[in-house]
Amino acid sequence: MAVLEVRELCKIYEGTISTRALDNVAFSLEQGEFVGIMGPSGSGKTSLLNVIATIDEPTSGGVMIGGQNPHDMDQERMALFRRRELGFIFQHFNLLDTLTVEENIVLPLTLDGTPVLQMKQSALELARRLDIEAVMKKYPQEISGGQMQRTAIARAMIHHPSLVLADEPTGNLDSKASKDVMEAFAMMNWEERTTILMVTHDAFAASFCHRVLFIKDGRLYNEIYRGENRQAFFQKIIDMMSLLGGDTHHLSSVRL
Repeated sequence: MAVLEVRELCKIYEGTISTRALDNVAFSLEQGEFVGIMGPSGSGKTSLLNVIATIDEPTSGGVMIGGQNPHDMDQERMALFRRRELGFIFQHFNLLDTLTVEENIVLPLTLDGTPVLQMKQSALELARRLDIEAVMKKYPQEISGGQMQRTAIARAMIHHPSLVLADEPTGNLDSKASKDVMEAFAMMNWEERTTILMVTHDAFAASFCHRVLFIKDGRLYNEIYRGENRQAFFQKIIDMMSLLGGDTHHLSSVRL
């Protein structure tokens, strides 16, 4: 069974002029896939992520996560589903400044009443793998952007969600930190078979995915697969983004 199924999804924002942000989008993710979504600004990437994340309601069509439709749930069940089945990683990290790195990481487990010793062990194991063990007692404002994002990855993964949703996870990082963060993503995806859907402008970040879906004017435009050669995949992504127009100035100049 697919971890995520997006079925003929449409999203229209009503206003003085109604805007069709998503137009009949359909695709699925199998367990352990790492899939990128790219497209010019205003193409519908964020709308798509928001509907999958249950932040926005679809106008028509649907989203199935692990065989369940979270949009059919009441608020309480949806909140519980979101907390247990989904992991979130954002461009601005969204860490709580008043909590240490360790406390930020265990937050999803705290909300579920997991025993303290178990939480500490889980957090330490993740921190070692993500190379942030040395900063566990520090606060977000005392660590680097790359360490903040790896803390956010640990927080998103600690409860073993069905699906991790990442929105521009390297958007606020320099090229060295971006590489570290994407390597951390790839490692967690490989070792945990975590299913990841990532929206990005960055061709370098996208080159870590197994495949990339391109979206334009709210519709799926194309899809490319990585295969064995990441350098060739990186070049294909750049070529496709140039073809789509728009955001070529966002493309990373990093060579792999």
